[in-house]
Amino acid sequence: MPARFFGIFLGLIAAVLVIGGLFINMISEETVVEYWILLLLPCFGVPILSAVCLKEID
Repeated sequence: MPARFFGIFLGLIAAVLVIGGLFINMISEETVVEYWILLLLPCFGVPILSAVCLKEID
């Protein structure tokens, strides 16, 4: 169970980073640090909230 949970958690963090990186590249030609700092909020929020939901389901 903990290995499955950890795998899902890391997968969600990676997915949020990839989607956020693609979005940042679409809206800006240059790398802007502020966008990456703002990406930290959903990067940790989405996996934590989904982990809580998955924990309640199991």
